[in-house]
Amino acid sequence: VAAPYDNIPAMRMTIGFHASDFHCHPVEFEVPEGEQAPEPGTEPAAMLEFRSGANLAIHIPVSLQDAEGMMGAFTQAEPMRQSLPPEALNWQPQITGLPEGMFWIMNPQLIGMSVTPPQQMPDGLVPHWTVAFQDQDESQIQVAVSDAMCVSIIRALAQVAHGEFGSGDATDDAAE
Repeated sequence: VAAPYDNIPAMRMTIGFHASDFHCHPVEFEVPEGEQAPEPGTEPAAMLEFRSGANLAIHIPVSLQDAEGMMGAFTQAEPMRQSLPPEALNWQPQITGLPEGMFWIMNPQLIGMSVTPPQQMPDGLVPHWTVAFQDQDESQIQVAVSDAMCVSIIRALAQVAHGEFGSGDATDDAAE
């Protein structure tokens, strides 16, 4: 007998928020007994954490290979960055206002990521970087980040990708 929710298709959605804080923490990974170890370099090495205020966060485990791919996405996006008017250069995130006592922590099973730099679009100015994470169910989480936070993200990814990220290297960089 099937459970009542077994036949419901996975819900695909796009969620977007402005990141007010970014942290990167090392993780320890152990292969559960009876399971096969992942290919070297594909096991989680760090946890990226983006927050919008005190009660909305996304946690993304990344491997050495993931970190290299993410750095490549930032490198590919940089040449597309456009000159922006002065008011756009001081863009600051707007914290998501969830009701007090309500917490929302997303932990996608990452299969892809893209980066879009600040730019002028036909329907208006996009003054922030947009980092989009694709989940295995084809849902997407889009995180708007400032230039300062973008630099912190790239530094953390470089440390992870080069195996230089240990328990004493966690970043606690907040958006400026």
